[in-house]
Amino acid sequence: MIVVGSGIKFISHLTTEAKTYIEQSDKVMYLLNEPAMKFWIQDVNTNTESLDFIYNAYPLREQSYSAIAKHILNAVRQNQHVCVVLYGHPSVFATPALEAVIQARKEGYFAKILPGISSEDCLFADLLIDPASHGCLSLETTDLLIHQRKIDVSCHVILWQVSVIGMLGREKLYDNQNGLDMLYAYLIKYYPLSHELISYSAAQYPGLDPIIKNFHLDQLREMQFTRITTLYIPPLHRLKVDKMAMSKLKIV
Repeated sequence: MIVVGSGIKFISHLTTEAKTYIEQSDKVMYLLNEPAMKFWIQDVNTNTESLDFIYNAYPLREQSYSAIAKHILNAVRQNQHVCVVLYGHPSVFATPALEAVIQARKEGYFAKILPGISSEDCLFADLLIDPASHGCLSLETTDLLIHQRKIDVSCHVILWQVSVIGMLGREKLYDNQNGLDMLYAYLIKYYPLSHELISYSAAQYPGLDPIIKNFHLDQLREMQFTRITTLYIPPLHRLKVDKMAMSKLKIV
């Protein structure tokens, strides 16, 4: 079993290696949110299957992901060379792939995940950010709040799934206001109200620009975020260097 990522931007982000597996595998399964990529997969391989019917069959996403992993494994156990295609990077916010690969390896099958381009990779490029310049803290927004994670304000901070805070199901219409209110109350413990934030949505098709909106923290509760929006918080300040560590490392 080979799991590949389609990347974010249609076809452009698909690696040569991933294309080869999609074209030559005995069976291709896919879970994608972009219709053009679905049609392309169906065009290059005659034995394909969308996993949407499983994803939509359960009220909770966790249940859907577990069922998808089991369905993939059943195909692998039939001694088929299976290629699974997932949106973005196939192990970033993609539990089914990880579950299936781990279990397949336990059962003695060859199973591998190939890296893909995630929305975070696009964010670094479009916002001209080097995560090594300040360090980077990347968190799922609900996870941030329910675990009360500490924020290092000297880091680049990236918050995922900011439009569905607290949502465990797959509701098409979701009132995110309570989540935004909670996020606002949490962030003002760390940042001044005038601190600038960025709402970021990567471009999904070649020739299109990403959607980038700059705003201040005091505007957070009024912002409208889509399902593909990521929230970026720039560093508030730089950390001071430790002179003793500098001396031991012989850094002048």
